[in-house]
Amino acid sequence: MVSLPMRLSAYARKMGVNYKTAYRWWKAGKLDAYQLDTGTIIVREPEQRQEVPSVALYARVSSADQKEDLERQMQRLKD
Repeated sequence: MVSLPMRLSAYARKMGVNYKTAYRWWKAGKLDAYQLDTGTIIVREPEQRQEVPSVALYARVSSADQKEDLERQMQRLKD
């Protein structure tokens, strides 16, 4: 998906931050942006990537001698 460049003010609105915050990000070099001769700051928004959902698996046993049960539980959760 190709994203179009936008003014810094539109980028700030889209990100839900104050314009001054976005301006500080630009001054700090955290944004892929450039400034026109007129002074307008244009932000190239990064391409949208599909995020792969992630999960955490958690299993526990009450004592060390039940380690085999723990491994079995983890395998069942993975499956």
